Amino acid sequence: MFSLPISPLFRLIRVFFCALSLGLFLFPAPYATAQEDSPGSSPLSSIDMEWSGHIKLYGRALFPQEGTAFDSLDSVGLGTNYDGLLEARVNNKTFFGDHVYSIIHWEAGLTGGGSREDGERLKDAYPALFPNGLLSPPNDDRRLVDLTAIVHEDDGTVLYHRLDRAFLAFQPDWGEIRVGRQAVTWGHGFTFNPMDLFNPFSPTDLERDYKLGDDIALVQVPVSENALDLIYVARRNPDTSEPDFDSSSLGGKFSIPIDSTNLDIILTRHYEDYIAGVGAVGYVGNAAWRFDVTGTFLDTPSRGRSAYLSAVANLDYSWNWFGKNWYGYTELYYNGLSDNDYTDPFTDPAIADRIARGELFALGSMYWSGNINIELHPLLNVYLTAIVNLDDPSGVWLPRIVYDVSDNIQLTATAGLNWGASNTEYGGFPIPGLPFSQKPADYVTSWVTWYF
Repeated sequence: MFSLPISPLFRLIRVFFCALSLGLFLFPAPYATAQEDSPGSSPLSSIDMEWSGHIKLYGRALFPQEGTAFDSLDSVGLGTNYDGLLEARVNNKTFFGDHVYSIIHWEAGLTGGGSREDGERLKDAYPALFPNGLLSPPNDDRRLVDLTAIVHEDDGTVLYHRLDRAFLAFQPDWGEIRVGRQAVTWGHGFTFNPMDLFNPFSPTDLERDYKLGDDIALVQVPVSENALDLIYVARRNPDTSEPDFDSSSLGGKFSIPIDSTNLDIILTRHYEDYIAGVGAVGYVGNAAWRFDVTGTFLDTPSRGRSAYLSAVANLDYSWNWFGKNWYGYTELYYNGLSDNDYTDPFTDPAIADRIARGELFALGSMYWSGNINIELHPLLNVYLTAIVNLDDPSGVWLPRIVYDVSDNIQLTATAGLNWGASNTEYGGFPIPGLPFSQKPADYVTSWVTWYF
């Protein structure tokens, strides 16, 4: 029999109704008006719901590389791993009159295959390198509220469900307040985004429909023609499982429009470090440009440095050529934390912590990325994305094809093809103290999505 942990859901429901009661107390006007116009009406008559969601079926073939951890164990080996994932997501948005609404996204997944089986063996053999194995569902170890439940798991499969969005929003006349599990994105990078401090996408992640949510209190206030965002991301210390301010984030973003340019200024305390940043968006001709730079002031110095810079700049443009619609962008990224020594993640806590937290994906210091999209037919789009470590050089090709089968069914196929010589980031480099190298595996993936 499967066991279904539901205590996190009970905690969420309790918080939800407490916050809803507060919202109805603070913003009673819509309900009072409805009762005055219709004596027999109730507050429930002001509630309106919207539903949406999707079901996705993924398939993947993963090709482990020679000389890696896969090659080090006879029980694992270099055979092709065939993996699958069935994912369902149901989204609800409920309006409680004119000033209060809630958003809840529930998702469930059944995943498994050769990569998970190999990952369990690698986790047993090398727990420091593979603490969660492979093909593991998202976890809430760092989040304030655990809204993920494992229904069943074994060495080959795992069935889970979770709430990825669960927040209440209040809209007084002076702005908006949102409290609960939600996603917030700062910054203007396409492939890399140093200003996006809260659950950024991986550069090789081509499916960006939804970011993972965090437990956030967000206040948005228009100030004349400007805008002010104040944010608090509450987290736990994963070692103690206790709420911890030093594991949380607190900050603000101020947006200032200047003619055709928009300027963003951020200041945050992120974990135990302070980060200041400036970003801008503007136009040159028919192209749009973006630029972000951040300065991180380390609480604990790293390799003799107490601060470092990160920056990204890009330019994108769309045009018509040979009767087809084209779109492309080019981007440069600088990672000031790197000394281009790829063994640093194993010895430097500043790098290791950021990789573990899912906010750093680059081991080198300078990268170029680009993307080109051709609309071959209104229902068929072809994309080619490239990421290049300019210090090696090495990189990865990420081709993708998207076909709209019908109004609500979409078919996608993609691949990740790594290249580079030995002792490069994408070509592979030795791991200190171990008899194998770190090298990303090539893969091909396809999925079909039914939207409702």
